[in-house]
Amino acid sequence: MLELRGNAVPDSVTVCLTSCGRPDLLARTLQSFRCFNPGGHILISEDCADPAVVAEITAAYPDMTVLSGPERLGHMRSIDRLFSQVETPYLFHLEDDWLFDAPVNWRAAIELLDTRADVANVSVRAFSEIKEKYRRRSDPLSVQGETFRLMHAEAHPEFFGWSNNPGLMRTATYKAYAPFGRMRHDQMSALIKRDGGREAYHVPGIAHHIGQQRNVTDPTTPPRPKSKAGKWMKWVKGQLYYAGLRKTPY
Repeated sequence: MLELRGNAVPDSVTVCLTSCGRPDLLARTLQSFRCFNPGGHILISEDCADPAVVAEITAAYPDMTVLSGPERLGHMRSIDRLFSQVETPYLFHLEDDWLFDAPVNWRAAIELLDTRADVANVSVRAFSEIKEKYRRRSDPLSVQGETFRLMHAEAHPEFFGWSNNPGLMRTATYKAYAPFGRMRHDQMSALIKRDGGREAYHVPGIAHHIGQQRNVTDPTTPPRPKSKAGKWMKWVKGQLYYAGLRKTPY
């Protein structure tokens, strides 16, 4: 059992966590997050639509609010189920497959949002997990002694306006674009970026993705291809989509 330490989640922040039938990964995520960031109001959207799993998670985390339903919503609509419940000025988005190795610097992240209107989202994902070609397309920022990188608007056709990686955002930003479930994640990011919002990454970052090879299907999108030919075709379709030659990347 990890010993609780670090700085508590501020009262001005609601932690919103999407989950889908992976209670073992959820347990690792919450254990590492709460080790460094104790307390706080945590909402969980469990989208597996399995009553047994929902009951297991509800029993395991009696101090958290678990939201669920009889049918799967998909990731973006699961986000809506969470974000629409938030009454605090800020929300911290989290998923069930991340491992934290340090606390969130809440003061620095909040100050960055309060002083830079063009920052829509402050991600705490390990910056090294972002492809190098994108890392180069960013500018340094310093807030309260913490280092951040602000992504260029042209870093990617759609990415880096908003992300569902672990990070802090204004609740008002969500309300301005809700519901998120009306479009794909990439499209929402592109829309926010078109309006001048960009994503800032904490450097070096404190959250590491642990859900590799444990991907969950989304009922709103086609399944990911498994063969080399299928993956290559997916890449080709994506390139044609970003070039404006296809209406969707699928």
